[in-house]
Amino acid sequence: MLNIVGQSRAIGQLQRALSSGRLASTWMFAGPQGVGKFTTACAMARTALCEAPVRKANRHADGLHVSSLPDDFMLTLACGHCESCKACDVGVHPDLHLISRQLVRFHDSSGKSKASTLSISVIRGEITGDSNPERPVESKLYKRSQRGRGKWFIIDEADLMQHEAQNALLKALEEPPPQTYLVMITASPADLLTTIRSRSQQVQFNALPTDMVIKQLGLQGVTAADAAIVARLSGGSIGCSLDWLGLMEADKADAAKRAARANKPRAGGDDDADSADDSPDAADAPPSNILDWTTAICKLLDDMVVGRAGAMQLATIIQKNAEDYARRQLRRDPLTSKEQAKRAGIAIMLAIIGHWLDDRLRQYIGAAIEVPLPATTHALSPASVRRALAVLRSAENHLDSNAHQALLLAANMTALRAAVSPQLAGR
Repeated sequence: MLNIVGQSRAIGQLQRALSSGRLASTWMFAGPQGVGKFTTACAMARTALCEAPVRKANRHADGLHVSSLPDDFMLTLACGHCESCKACDVGVHPDLHLISRQLVRFHDSSGKSKASTLSISVIRGEITGDSNPERPVESKLYKRSQRGRGKWFIIDEADLMQHEAQNALLKALEEPPPQTYLVMITASPADLLTTIRSRSQQVQFNALPTDMVIKQLGLQGVTAADAAIVARLSGGSIGCSLDWLGLMEADKADAAKRAARANKPRAGGDDDADSADDSPDAADAPPSNILDWTTAICKLLDDMVVGRAGAMQLATIIQKNAEDYARRQLRRDPLTSKEQAKRAGIAIMLAIIGHWLDDRLRQYIGAAIEVPLPATTHALSPASVRRALAVLRSAENHLDSNAHQALLLAANMTALRAAVSPQLAGR
C-alpha cells in the first residue's frame, strides 16, 4: 500500500483505519482518473486479508515514509509471503472480488451487451444476487468468508452503475453482513445516489504533481520533453498518461502480437516480396498517441488563425484522432462501446484545444508557459479566448447528446474559427 505515489493523505487515512481495527463496511475512493484509487483499494484489501500482517514504525518503512502520519505511527503492512497474499497477487483469492463493467460478458446470456455501463446483471451476479424464481442468482455478499478474514468487493468505475444497479446495491448497503467490505472507485461521486454516498466512508485522492508523472513516464522510456507535455495534458494522472501514450500492459501485448504477425513468413517466398499482400495490414499498424494528436491539432489551430486552414479540416482531424483512440480501446476489450470510446476520444481532443488556448492567453498577459504545446501562433486577446472557450464548453455538452456528432463538431469548429481567426493580438 505504501508504494502508491503522491497519495500520502489517503494512505494515512487508510492506515489509521487499519491500525484501529475499525474498518468501515462501505468505502468510496474518489478522485481523478488514473491516480491510484483502484491500486490502493486492492492493496488495502490485501493487507486486511493477510494472515500475518506486519507492524512497522513509519520512520522505518523502508524508504516508503507516509508524510501525513507521525514518525512513530505503527503502520500495518501485508507480509507478502502468506498464502493469502500470494492468492491476492495472482488474482485468485476467494474473498477478494473485483467488479468491473467488462464482467457483463459473463452475466449476459445473449452475449450482445456492450460494457458501456456497469449493468444490473453484473451487480446481481457479482454481489447482491437475484431472488427471481425463474433465474435465481446466489448472493456472494452473504456467503461465508472462505479464509475467515472477511470478504472484499471492489467496484471499479462505480459511477457507471445503472440506476437500477445502484438501487440494488443500496439495499445491500443498508444491512451489510459482518466482516464484509465494499469499496467503490469513482472519478465522479456526484453520479452516485446521495443515499449511497451518505453510507460510505469517503477517501479523497488528488491529482499527482507533474514531476511525479514525468518521473513515472521516464521509467517507461518516454523522453523528458514528451513526458512533460503528456503530464500537463493528463492533469496529473499517470493512468491517463499511460493510456494515451499506448503504454498500458494490454497495449504492449497487442504490440507484441502485431510484431509477430509482421515478422511471420508469408506464402510465396521472395518472389512475392513486392506484392500487395505483403503490405502491412491496417489492423497491424500501431495506433498514434497523444503526442501525435497534439502535434496535428496544434498545427491546424495555428493554420486556422492565419487563414491557412478551415473549420472542417480541424473537425476532420479531431474525428480521425478520436477514432484512433477508440480503436485502441476496442483492441484492449472488444466489448467496449465504440461510440462511447469515440466520444471519450473527442473529449481528449477538445481538451488539447483548451490547453492551446490557455497558452495563447498566457502569451497575451505575459505569463510564463512552463510546458508549452507545439505551436507557432502568437497571443490571442482575452475576449477571443473567452469566446473560444465558450465554444469548447458547448462542444463538450453536445458529446452526451444523441445528435449527429460529426455535424455538431463541424458546427462547433466553425464557431471556434470565427472566435480565434480575426482576433490575433497585434493585428
